Amino acid sequence: MVAILDEDNHVTGAAPRSVMRRDNLRHSATGVVVRNTAGEIYVHRRTPIKDLYPSRYDFTAGGVVAAGEDPFHAVVRELEEELGIAGVELTRLPEGDYADDHTQYHAYLYACVWDGPVRHQPEEVEWGAWMSPAELAAKLDDPSWQFMPDAVGLLGAFVRSLATIDQGWDSDAWIEGPWIHRSPRRAAVRPRLLAEATLLPWLPPQLPLPIPLPELTDNGVRHLMLPGSPLTDGGPATGRELGAFLKALHAVDPVEAVVRGALDAATADAEKASFLEDCKTQIVPLLPADVRARALELLDRVARVRTSLIHCDLGPDHILMTDGQITGIIDWTDCVIGDPALDLCWPLNGAPAPLRAGLIDVYRPTPDEVERAADWARLSPWYGVHRGLLLDLPEDVDTGLSQILARL
Repeated sequence: MVAILDEDNHVTGAAPRSVMRRDNLRHSATGVVVRNTAGEIYVHRRTPIKDLYPSRYDFTAGGVVAAGEDPFHAVVRELEEELGIAGVELTRLPEGDYADDHTQYHAYLYACVWDGPVRHQPEEVEWGAWMSPAELAAKLDDPSWQFMPDAVGLLGAFVRSLATIDQGWDSDAWIEGPWIHRSPRRAAVRPRLLAEATLLPWLPPQLPLPIPLPELTDNGVRHLMLPGSPLTDGGPATGRELGAFLKALHAVDPVEAVVRGALDAATADAEKASFLEDCKTQIVPLLPADVRARALELLDRVARVRTSLIHCDLGPDHILMTDGQITGIIDWTDCVIGDPALDLCWPLNGAPAPLRAGLIDVYRPTPDEVERAADWARLSPWYGVHRGLLLDLPEDVDTGLSQILARL
């Protein structure tokens, strides 16, 4: 027997499954997106004997909630029956509603991570395989792959979001329910990424704004998503919030921060020296002869100060806002013992004037810090040119060179 629902999702009775299908009665159903620690999604094909959408592909494991059954129990039961997965942590996704000419139901949706064996229920599943989110997203657009329309309607956007978030320069990233997972794309990034799991949980008592709290996973880290959207505008109040945050961050004990995982000044100096040498040998020769001396002077001025724990990549994309208030500062992979003026680079040289005024009112930067922040702003396009040369992106190189000339 199947629990039957009204439009407000209240149980109004029960009916045999055959009657529910025949009359297309509204009911409850479950769906679980199964991923492995590599971020792949398990995709399977339904058997030809299924009473709804036989032989179609699906990327969820689930089924109908029985009369009198708790929905979460149905989630657990269907996952074990269909794919043989049990004893796994389930992450709740937003509930949804689906209706077409063949079925209509309220959906209880979850995700899980599973690296164990998958055992198909012979009556339910005839084939299955792991796919990357990008591969699955492409299959959803391929007419030769006929997917369950309810799965696509309820969770297609979720799959596509996983496919579009994994293209970072340093790390692969994907969303799983309320979690953001990251794994290193380059070997050099791995120690820095893992260090976040010891450094960032130590910082919150010392800071006035929320930051992510990473925890280790088998292949990287994960943290709960912070609420909000990237900053697009801000007034004096936002500037004062940001100024108080940076003032507190730069007052953190740098010795203890290194013990907790922050990149130390000597290592950071070595990395910066390598970058600056590349700039001198690869980028300066691309500039007009009459500005090369000024360019070399800039490269000699930066990175001389390393006194504080800094975010190192503070810009509007990494400042989350909700209803005019800062709700989090994200993306700490580059956190290092460095020049606090680097964190002031965008607030003093790129932020809206009212925000800048509020920050200055609280942070009170010295004239020397203001000038160093301006130097960091002048250096900013050099990173894009360096990356463009490294990855053979001539348009990025040309754009960056124009920006360098405009700022010298």
